[in-house]
Amino acid sequence: GAPADVIVLGGAIEPGVVFDVRNGPVIVEQHAYVASGSRLGGPAYVGPGTEILGQSVRASVIGPHCKVRGEVSSSVFVGYANKAHDGFVGHSVIGRWVNLGAGTTTSNLKNTYGPVRLRPPAGPLETGRQFLGSLIGDHAKTAIGTQLDTGTLVGVGANVFGSVRPPKYVAPFAWGDTGERMGREAFLTVAERVLPRRAVPVTDAVRQMLGTIYDHAAAR
Repeated sequence: GAPADVIVLGGAIEPGVVFDVRNGPVIVEQHAYVASGSRLGGPAYVGPGTEILGQSVRASVIGPHCKVRGEVSSSVFVGYANKAHDGFVGHSVIGRWVNLGAGTTTSNLKNTYGPVRLRPPAGPLETGRQFLGSLIGDHAKTAIGTQLDTGTLVGVGANVFGSVRPPKYVAPFAWGDTGERMGREAFLTVAERVLPRRAVPVTDAVRQMLGTIYDHAAAR
């Protein structure tokens, strides 16, 4: 059939950006920005206000107000997430307000090429998928150089750091590999610093919502 299109709905595209539409269209929404040296492979969607800062994004949906650099493949960034440095994210879902430290990389294929198994607290879950990276909950953060195994689950608000490779299940609000949990007030304090960086005001209603998120997830 006819080749797909590049659809720019008001975004800014620097010279030197490559669009590969052999497998589908590329859509760049209003107020988005794609820096020189980026390669966008369709089907791909760059949401409003999102910045693509270099390297390769293919077969992915990057939601509103994200910053993405590095290699991203077959993944969904729900919105307001930050991956401003190098690292590979493949076959993954990145929640809202996630911050991936420089060099954070997901494995999306086992060395055996076998199906990926998730390990939630309720017990192992067979996905039947050969390719599956990480599922990362809202407000989670990873340290620089973090390496995430195939099928890793990172809970809401977790801080992933430590001297060993993270487990395949990181509990909500985990504080690295210390076995401790981030406190409610500490979580709210960090969120109140982060949200204004994307021009989101921290109103009483937002504080209440964040507190509800903490109470619900921490009880699990």
